[in-house]
Amino acid sequence: MAEQSSLKQFLTNIYGYTFFNQLMWLSPVYAVFMQEHGMSDMQISSLLILWSAGVLVTQIPVTWAASKCGAKHVLFLGQILKAAAFIMWLIWPTYAGFALGMFLWGMHGAIYNVVSEDVLYDEIKARTHANVYTRILGRRKNLASIGMALSAAGSLLLFFGYEWVTAASIVSLAISMLFVMRMKLGEKYSGVQNGVSFVAQMRAGISAMRQTPAIIIMLALSVMVTNFSYLNDYLSLIGLDIGLAPEYIGIVPFFILCCQVLGQTYAHKFVRVRPVYLYMMIIVAGVLFGMFAMYYQMAGLAALGAAYVICSAIKILLYARFQDLTPTQYRMEILSIYSIADQMTYMFVCLAIGLGSMIGGGTWRYSVMVLGIMLAMVGIWALGFARRGRMRAMPCAAPMVTMRPNGTDVI
Repeated sequence: MAEQSSLKQFLTNIYGYTFFNQLMWLSPVYAVFMQEHGMSDMQISSLLILWSAGVLVTQIPVTWAASKCGAKHVLFLGQILKAAAFIMWLIWPTYAGFALGMFLWGMHGAIYNVVSEDVLYDEIKARTHANVYTRILGRRKNLASIGMALSAAGSLLLFFGYEWVTAASIVSLAISMLFVMRMKLGEKYSGVQNGVSFVAQMRAGISAMRQTPAIIIMLALSVMVTNFSYLNDYLSLIGLDIGLAPEYIGIVPFFILCCQVLGQTYAHKFVRVRPVYLYMMIIVAGVLFGMFAMYYQMAGLAALGAAYVICSAIKILLYARFQDLTPTQYRMEILSIYSIADQMTYMFVCLAIGLGSMIGGGTWRYSVMVLGIMLAMVGIWALGFARRGRMRAMPCAAPMVTMRPNGTDVI
């Protein structure tokens, strides 16, 4: 009973932290705010790339800090950095101000993607409940998606001014900090030295990946599916593209996030599906992206929504399997490598989306088409591995292993 109570208390705090961290009222309007202050399509994509640069630069220091100072302190610092980024945009609405804010937000992303993911898996496993990780991961992502869906109402706050949207977002971050401070974590996250140098630990983590190629393959597949199906940062601008007024563009991210919740809710029911069928569905999702690009208006969102349902479920299954394969003692180090790969892929995607907009003469239509083609190619690549038997040991139905970063929560 004490073990169950401990797990329940931990999950309450991790769920609360996740929800209020994602309840970001700025979400549907910050790109529009940047656009109104003179940022071009390519500049907006470059700002998103700077966010990834913040993650990459901070990735290794974050892993070190968590092991030396304790996960709670690092998670708390992450929320402060995110709040500072939002304030920066408000008081310094220039490219330099937006760039600095994005970089600070990226530093938060490094913390969220590695430390919180590592804490979630190992704290569940320490309470002998590792077998429910896939279900809990789905719930956590659902709460994150619900927080983002509710954030869509942030566009309505524009009637009162951008300052109110920023203030509401900072209040949400303050509440998330309270949940962080209430967490009771195990010895691994206390900041106590274990006698092993950080460099040696990183080398050991890389060596573990080399010895288990399945980890590398699953990492690559998870990262590519996650990023090639990720339009979230552009949904508000797409809403403007298809004819919505700025005050109502929140409809688009709200609808898409509802589709994400649907896929994440039922992902655990497909853990025993043969991998080949999952890879075929990746191709289907890519085709659906292309259909939306061809029928680029409100009604076409049905195809995009269907693609998000499919991809959100597949991402849960792939990431859960990646976590299962990762040795416990090297989880945070491997999650750091995952996050680096994730952010480098995201930077490539932002560049591709920006170039697609330039080709399309200011519309994001061609950007969506490019992502659809890349997503379909990933599915074909995965099918090639499956047919050669190199991924037959990688179904998402495999049990949790005793060994052991999203690499973003990943994402």
